[in-house]
Amino acid sequence: MRPITVNPSPNVSVLAFAPVCIDAGIQSLSGGSPLGGTFSGRGVVGGTFNPQSAGDGTHTITYTYTNASGCTDSASDTITVNPLPVVTLSAFADVCIDAGTQTLSGGLPAGGTYFGTAVSSGVFDPTTSGVGTFQIGYAYTDGNTCSDTAYQNITVNPLPIV
Repeated sequence: MRPITVNPSPNVSVLAFAPVCIDAGIQSLSGGSPLGGTFSGRGVVGGTFNPQSAGDGTHTITYTYTNASGCTDSASDTITVNPLPVVTLSAFADVCIDAGTQTLSGGLPAGGTYFGTAVSSGVFDPTTSGVGTFQIGYAYTDGNTCSDTAYQNITVNPLPIV
């Protein structure tokens, strides 16, 4: 009788993946042990993960390793892809150049930041901007650190000639 050799399976592990926002861009995958294995799963190409192609939600990423004896094992963990917050900004009424400072409002969800020409601390100053049409942005970051921005224009009109 010939002896049969039973080779042990490799001890494979993968570290936990941090959540990402859907617009985070291509993420390099790491944390698989022993080194030399491959990652697979929805949104995985080579050693990278694309949250946009995977989509919102929780996805399983598997790390597979084959040892020198040809024995294979794998380990999996999940990665959460968070959607961007829905950010809106209501239209602004036109103002005259001498209207004085305008406290900006209409950005949702509440708690975001207004920015743009002649905007400081959520206040627009038509005297500083001058006559014209100016884009005002409203940026909001949610509890998952995902951000989005909405834009509207504000028009500053000159005084009438009398």
